Amino acid sequence: MASITLDNVGKVYPDGTRAIGGVDLDIADGEFIVLVGPSGCGKSTLLRMVAGLEEITDGTVKIGDRVVNKVEPADRDIAMVFQNYALYPHMSVRKNLEYGLKNRRTPRAEIDRRVNEAAAILQIGDYLERKPRALSGGQRQRVAMGRAIVREPAAFLFDEPLSNLDAKLRVAMRLEIKELQKRLRTTSLYVTHDQLEAMTLADRLVVLNMGTVEQIGTPLEVYRRPASAFVAGFIGSPAMNLISSRAVPQLPGSAHAGLLGIRPEDLQIDPAGPIELNIGAVEELGAQRLVHGLVGGENFTVAMPSDAELGETLRLTIPPQALHRFDAESGKRLD
Repeated sequence: MASITLDNVGKVYPDGTRAIGGVDLDIADGEFIVLVGPSGCGKSTLLRMVAGLEEITDGTVKIGDRVVNKVEPADRDIAMVFQNYALYPHMSVRKNLEYGLKNRRTPRAEIDRRVNEAAAILQIGDYLERKPRALSGGQRQRVAMGRAIVREPAAFLFDEPLSNLDAKLRVAMRLEIKELQKRLRTTSLYVTHDQLEAMTLADRLVVLNMGTVEQIGTPLEVYRRPASAFVAGFIGSPAMNLISSRAVPQLPGSAHAGLLGIRPEDLQIDPAGPIELNIGAVEELGAQRLVHGLVGGENFTVAMPSDAELGETLRLTIPPQALHRFDAESGKRLD
């Protein structure tokens, strides 16, 4: 195992397009870091730079105490897990797990030990003689993780490994990945665009936007105190309401031009409340419902119990401590 350090890491393509701009990140030995952001924000590019699959234009990447900018991927002591599994279809599960070790001339006894241990950890011992086509998506992903585990690398790199699975299986697999990482304590860098997946897995989140880091922190730190309007709107489900201060002149801080952030679950039903929501649509989610509408002409959502009565409008109040303020131009947090 080893730490990973990114020092002012940047990526500029030959046509002048800057994909990554000056990223600084220290990943401790055994830490699970999740890169999260919308499609095109640069998270996979940054992961591939750590892996050696993309050239580093600026800055340095260190794995342990070694600068690896010019080191070939095979020599970086890392193992990658991809979203498309990348299994050899003509090989059995056992041979898929053994393949990389054989190429490194690992002794036969050691290969057997590592394969059997990985199979036990991932509960794929019954599938070792099957071909990938005879496995479900979840089983294939376990094999892909097993191939990474047998390497016993300094770090795991995950590139959206669950994106091809159905919703129920994704939930089960992300819990398995978290438990596996806790057991192995291998430094891990994980990429996803799914903020719920990120919140579940991460020791710390790195929220990316347009190739730059918006915020680094624990999931709860990022959720409770977003550093920018972008983070506020991206992290959390349902997303935080972001409306201009002029739309709610009766709220504290609305005298200052900017954006006000209010999480849907922080709003309280109050017949005498200062916020009036004109109801447009309702999503029934079982124990909870999401009510969507307009406040001051701007889109707004409130989360409420499913048994609450509804009319055409809804009056709401918000605790002052639950109000977030952001600069209208930069989007940065003001308080």
